[in-house]
Amino acid sequence: MRTTCNYCLPARPLALGAAQGGVQDVCAGAEEVGKEWVPTPVRAVVQVLMGLKGGDEGMREALGGWGVGLEGNVKGFEGERQVWEDFGLQAAAAAMEVLCKIQTNAFNRLDADTGMAGIFLDAGLAMVNHSCVPNAFIGFDKRTAVLRAERPIQEGEEITISYIDNTLPKSARQQALKLYHFHCTCPRCKDNLDVYEVCQASPIIPLNSFSIQPDLSKLRNPPIDRSKVTKAEIETIYKKWQAQPNPESDNEDEHLKVARARWELCGPLVEAKMWAAEPLSTTILQLATCWQSSYKYVVYALPLVCFLATDSDPFKYVAPFAPWRIKGIVAIIKLLAVTGELTASGELATRCTHEGLVGTLAMADQVSMCEALLRLAVHHGSIGAAEDWDVLKQAKSMLEDVESLPGREQESIMIRTWAKNPEDLEAAAFFEDQVLRPVKTLASLAPEILKAMLSGKSLVKK
Repeated sequence: MRTTCNYCLPARPLALGAAQGGVQDVCAGAEEVGKEWVPTPVRAVVQVLMGLKGGDEGMREALGGWGVGLEGNVKGFEGERQVWEDFGLQAAAAAMEVLCKIQTNAFNRLDADTGMAGIFLDAGLAMVNHSCVPNAFIGFDKRTAVLRAERPIQEGEEITISYIDNTLPKSARQQALKLYHFHCTCPRCKDNLDVYEVCQASPIIPLNSFSIQPDLSKLRNPPIDRSKVTKAEIETIYKKWQAQPNPESDNEDEHLKVARARWELCGPLVEAKMWAAEPLSTTILQLATCWQSSYKYVVYALPLVCFLATDSDPFKYVAPFAPWRIKGIVAIIKLLAVTGELTASGELATRCTHEGLVGTLAMADQVSMCEALLRLAVHHGSIGAAEDWDVLKQAKSMLEDVESLPGREQESIMIRTWAKNPEDLEAAAFFEDQVLRPVKTLASLAPEILKAMLSGKSLVKK
């Protein structure tokens, strides 16, 4: 599963408008107006035009001058009136075909967790077709893109990736694919499979035996109640959820107000315990993200991220080395660092009214939890991401810090033994008791915390 496929990549891919790198070699006029307000596609077009004018062979190979090369779907975009009008506002007519080619073939580099933004265009990667049940994925590290296998790929089997968020309901996926101007007939779309059905059929479930969700029987037989909600009802819920207004500010009470309205819409999914289904999964994630930076609610964010990492993400992204899975583990670790300090200082009980949560954290070896989870993140991150991926680098740095703490030699030896040989009985028992059990306990508190907070009830719980 360490396969990296270059798929006949040309020697020079185009990283257009990447954050941190900015736009390079653009005209003086573009620099003068500044890049703060100019849309990324426009800056990319300017970069392409200047490259073509300057005889850049890499860009000419990728864009094919004006008439050949990558598919532009110009006629298709013309049929999407609003999109075409937006393009018209963003670029002059002479650059419209280049803009269409970029829109059709470029990869979105947005990653709020690492601060990266922009688009990435490569003629070789653009040839990889889409599937909502892909066998590969694109990983990014700054200006580098890597095509990685998600599962074993047989000789002669087509390599596919997902151009969109393939965990969305069918109608939302079809809407997202409109910009690519084709109709997806993959198994997920053809049979209208949900995330749980795709997970159950995945051949890589066994890889989760070394993960934060090692219960393979749970992945094969999800504990959900389909009688509570139909797929058609989920489609309706998602459309209504999308129509809900976003928070008007960063105020946590405003976010809570929005979350309450969205949680109410997701009621049937809650009843069905389909925590990995959209839009319920994103509703929980958005609240957890808000609470992570909240003085008032930061402690309550920990059960939510544990819950997402054990009861949502493994069903949505079966591969434990999927970047989103690794980010989920790192989110737990960062919150444990906060709750660990609060526990040590005695402030935890004053910041949290849920006695079950306070008691779980007081009894837990939060440092050992961090060390073991960091080893999981580093192990899987080294498989599914580039060595210079910021999240992986952070995990390695934090692991070094934890390992340097004095007085923990025996715990560290046990964790290292478990990481090298998960079948070692003593080490496996240590991981189960000191890491997995408290994570499960914290995760089990999430539903009641969500229901209490989002229904306006008290969070005091013994």
